[in-house]
Amino acid sequence: MRVHVEWGAKALEQATGTAIIVDCLSFSTALSVACTRGANIFPFGTYEGGKKLAACLSIDCVGKRKEQGLSLSPPTLDAVKPGQEFVLPSPNGSNLSTLSKAKYTFVGALRNAQAAANAATEMGEDIVIVAAGERWHGDGSLRPAFEDQLAAGAIASFLTGHKSSEADAAIAIFKAFEDDLLGALLGCESGKELAERDFQQDVEWASQLNVTECVPRLQTLELTYEDIGMKAADMPCDMSPNEKIRFYSSSQL
Repeated sequence: MRVHVEWGAKALEQATGTAIIVDCLSFSTALSVACTRGANIFPFGTYEGGKKLAACLSIDCVGKRKEQGLSLSPPTLDAVKPGQEFVLPSPNGSNLSTLSKAKYTFVGALRNAQAAANAATEMGEDIVIVAAGERWHGDGSLRPAFEDQLAAGAIASFLTGHKSSEADAAIAIFKAFEDDLLGALLGCESGKELAERDFQQDVEWASQLNVTECVPRLQTLELTYEDIGMKAADMPCDMSPNEKIRFYSSSQL
């Protein structure tokens, strides 16, 4: 079994075995919290399109931070009930989820690092851990994010098999900061930005290592987005309404 760490959408579009999506601040962390509570989550790459998807499915759409109710802020999702369904829009982790061509796709974070490694190993395929990264303002190109490489390294550290140099490098970063994960996240650009916006608690939740054995696993409905009333204008530019609807379910190991 080969273990590799890669960045961004292209890695998922080319994946053939098992993929683990890592968007530590905050999609992966939020999803791990919600799935631990037993929720089913529909990812979508844009907020407006996510609201349309939620309306078509007659379920809720998670709001933006600072709005009341459920949001991408992980603590708000700790109150969801088993079986609750909602759409979780995100330009990074959610968007990658809709693009994955991997045979099996999971979501990993620091909170479920070992469980994610175990779930991926059970599939018996080569594993690519895909760090989502951020987007540069302006051209929208990929900006590698420290927090995603840190969490990818944590997951890779619990995997056996032949590791690529990229995987070893991510593990080295994780080991270097393992004793103070919160300090590491608060020191990176994404963590500082959240703390400055009064969301330091989000960073604190994201820094917790192996606190859940729940691993969100991507599933596919037989229905397409078009079947429920979505149109091309509702979709991100790299998606078609003819694609089948995807959602994450709880996988407790």
